[in-house]
Amino acid sequence: MDYRKFLEEKRKLSAEASEKERQAVMRRGLELVLESTGEHGVRIHDMMKKTLLSCSEEEAEVTLAYEVEDWELNPNGVMHGGLIGTAIDTACGMVTRYVSENLLASTVSLHVDYLRPVPGGDRLLVTARLVRLGGHVANLRAEARRESDGKPAALATAVFYLPSPRA
Repeated sequence: MDYRKFLEEKRKLSAEASEKERQAVMRRGLELVLESTGEHGVRIHDMMKKTLLSCSEEEAEVTLAYEVEDWELNPNGVMHGGLIGTAIDTACGMVTRYVSENLLASTVSLHVDYLRPVPGGDRLLVTARLVRLGGHVANLRAEARRESDGKPAALATAVFYLPSPRA
């Protein structure tokens, strides 16, 4: 099933659906995104190994876990800051596209404050939460933590543009 068909299924979910049913639908949709690799050739999204740890439709939140591999390390042996930003951007984009149902949503700005390095072999846990969904803009906050000690590695805010659907 492609994501567009999934969104049609999501829209058919009745208003009376339980929170558990809504959670299951959200998880299925996000896992579908994570599985959709190789459609456009090899992309950074495909190269970074990630898994869905948790999601909440009620909180408009997702947490992804990224394996920190050797190719992602800078000369100091820690995860490259640009890849931490990419992980945050990916998590924010997943929340935005799921909640807004707008597949054309794109990043307008991403501000990342780096707090601590993430060593190779650790996992980066990224939690992104929708703060506000407007007609054409979505605002999000995100936190990236080291799995090894739970300490924050980066904090971020993001703005996504939600264009009108093309005719």
